[in-house]
Amino acid sequence: MSTTTTTQYHTTTTRQAAATKDISSAPTVPSTLNYYASPPDNSPPYTVVETREHNYGQDTEAVEIHDLRGFESVPTLDVNGFMFDLSAPSFTHTDFFDKAGTQNTDFIQNEYYPRVQEAVKRLTGGAKVVVFDHTIRHPNSNRPPVERVHIDQSLRAARERVQLHAGDDRDFAEPYVSAKKRFQIVNYWKPLSKVTRDPLAVADARTIKPENLVGVQHRYPNRTGETVGVKYDPTHQWYFLKDMDVTEAMLIKCADNKDQVIAKQIPHSAFTLPEQTGDGRESIEVRTLVFFD
Repeated sequence: MSTTTTTQYHTTTTRQAAATKDISSAPTVPSTLNYYASPPDNSPPYTVVETREHNYGQDTEAVEIHDLRGFESVPTLDVNGFMFDLSAPSFTHTDFFDKAGTQNTDFIQNEYYPRVQEAVKRLTGGAKVVVFDHTIRHPNSNRPPVERVHIDQSLRAARERVQLHAGDDRDFAEPYVSAKKRFQIVNYWKPLSKVTRDPLAVADARTIKPENLVGVQHRYPNRTGETVGVKYDPTHQWYFLKDMDVTEAMLIKCADNKDQVIAKQIPHSAFTLPEQTGDGRESIEVRTLVFFD
């Protein structure tokens, strides 16, 4: 009992000490990010999910991206819109793929999903965590790292996700859709090997303005969702964690229906490191709905 108390006290005091650090003072690396540019004919922007066809453009801008090594415990989901899990499940490529290179779906759903649910619940304080999909990104596949600033769901699409994954339990979904109760969409992003190229950058929620965000139709074969494109703003501040390894993960808040919270939707993107080396980045992102009582 005393050991647990000591550990909890140490964790609390460590986070309190970390909170006094300003992440904007972390060192930076130069790079570029690809922002959203409106369709040339000013028509509504869209992406066709199956083909990746889209009608909007790209605005490439030079940026400085802060390296949060030494600041890992500082960011929080409700202030910055992202945080780190420094005790992530240490699974690697061989756990997620069989010898033929096919995704091991049984392992992912039966072994990894519950670990993600446990971690997200612990780090968010949510009462219930539901996994609704995942994506594995690796080189020489049709799902490489996305080098485009974006948010996975708009707030409208997030509410639709609640309805979609509630199934027939409308009594459960209604208070979340109507904002009587709080829910979030949180991505749990983890590398499958040490990241030496194309790392993931996230923006600080405090630097994102509503006018920076543009809804983009996300056209599935049987329905249309909505993602978010992001317009360039020189006041944006960007962050990443250098050399992330398999025991580290990043939580990214894509949606939050609570009004009195700073961080509601967090842009993110892969980017190129100066003089990066090594094989292409491998990672898995698991998308979760987090429900609060």
